[in-house]
Amino acid sequence: MITILVVGKNSYERNLDIALTARAFGAAEVVYTSEKDPKLVKHIKSIVNKWGGTFSVDFVKNWKKYIKEKRNYKTFYLTMYGKALDSTHSLIRDYKNILLVVSSADVNTYLMKNADFNISVTTQPHCEASAIAIFLHYFYEGRELAIHFENAKYKVVPSERNVKVEHVKNKSNK
Repeated sequence: MITILVVGKNSYERNLDIALTARAFGAAEVVYTSEKDPKLVKHIKSIVNKWGGTFSVDFVKNWKKYIKEKRNYKTFYLTMYGKALDSTHSLIRDYKNILLVVSSADVNTYLMKNADFNISVTTQPHCEASAIAIFLHYFYEGRELAIHFENAKYKVVPSERNVKVEHVKNKSNK
């Protein structure tokens, strides 16, 4: 299971971008720490209801305590200052339970010292959502691009020039 922990004060829009990216690329949940945001939780629930899957969004007040509680997870801090992702991408697939941590700060020294791995997806400034997408792409070796979300009510039919969305008929949404 892959959980994303978002540390620091982010806006609704930034947390939404992170959650949508994490879901689309195969994470199981996002846990954010800035302040409770019922609008964010409601929006993601509506996405999951319409497009399927079991993705969730949650809030924790004390992120350091949360990390300590996730003892059976390997913690990966995604930053521009860590070890290059392409030199560690085979290593990351060795773990079942992964806690990906992103931070709104340029660098979080607590995370740098306490994460199991500090991973750099690039050595240039970048947003948290892009770091998550690239990490998950490496982790799943591209398979995340064809994820089938259970209980989806709709699916996009790829088309070069048209928008095609089909209603999915299955037992749960007849």
